[in-house]
Amino acid sequence: RDWLLITVNRQGTQFQALEEESGQGATTYSNQWKAIPAHLNWQAVPESRPTVDGPMIATVVGPEGEEIFCDEYGRVKIRFHWDRDEVDDEQRSCWVRVSQSWAGGQYGAMALPRIGHEVIVSFLNGDPDQPIITGRTYHATHTPPYALPEHKTKTVLRSQTHQGEGFNELSFEDQAEKEQIYLHAQKDFDAQVLNDMTQHVKHDQHITVDNDHFSQTKNNHHLTVEGERRALTKKDATEIVEGNLHQKVGDIYALTSANEIHLKAGMKVVIEAGAELTLKAGGSFVKVDASGVSLVGPGINLNSGGSAGSGSGFAGKMAEQPKS
Repeated sequence: RDWLLITVNRQGTQFQALEEESGQGATTYSNQWKAIPAHLNWQAVPESRPTVDGPMIATVVGPEGEEIFCDEYGRVKIRFHWDRDEVDDEQRSCWVRVSQSWAGGQYGAMALPRIGHEVIVSFLNGDPDQPIITGRTYHATHTPPYALPEHKTKTVLRSQTHQGEGFNELSFEDQAEKEQIYLHAQKDFDAQVLNDMTQHVKHDQHITVDNDHFSQTKNNHHLTVEGERRALTKKDATEIVEGNLHQKVGDIYALTSANEIHLKAGMKVVIEAGAELTLKAGGSFVKVDASGVSLVGPGINLNSGGSAGSGSGFAGKMAEQPKS
């Protein structure tokens, strides 16, 4: 008959191995075993697995020269403080999942802990084979973005430039009478609005562009200024209107040029005044008013030859389009 061995207990003594009892006693060996008929189904009782009680502190590690090290799932490598091997490389652990504040299919929040960051590691159901990073901590070496408790009223989201100097930041100041939302982009800032965008500034607005400013409106552009409107252009200015241009002034329209004013029309120019019209050059002038037409000058020439004066003509430049 065939038997299936399921348990073996061995027991032996060898007093010669004990220095204090060398040479005393005999060497013995015995065993006890249990077996069942081979045709019976049998499964060993699973041994209890070790468990981890509570979270642990660890440090994020990775290859030398890297600042950020992760896989396609956003998992990182860590080294526990009790690890006797002091080498901080990517061989210290398995890939460890990182808890995020929001996680969905192709949407949510993502902030990877970087090499050197201190993290809090928990274990799912206490299983040491299922670690997961559930938090991050500041300490004496890695301090908060702003000094505390001096800036205790700030809520801050600040990143750090990868392989360079600088940061991006969104922060909120909640101190009474000093409330502020601060946004800092280390390089570019891009915003996309698929429908309407509304801004309402209830006091002043100040905008400074240190280089070029490009703007494009693909439909209508309306501007209303209820107070004064002032503009200063320190170099050339060009305005091109491909349709009609209408200007209406409620009181005085004053135009001054240090050198030349050139008006040119493809068909006709009409200058109309309700009371008086004057053309003046040097000491000569032509004045038209209700009393008649007055021509005054050192001499008045009619059909005496000569040629008309000419202007410089249009030399403006088309506007450049903003980048998309």
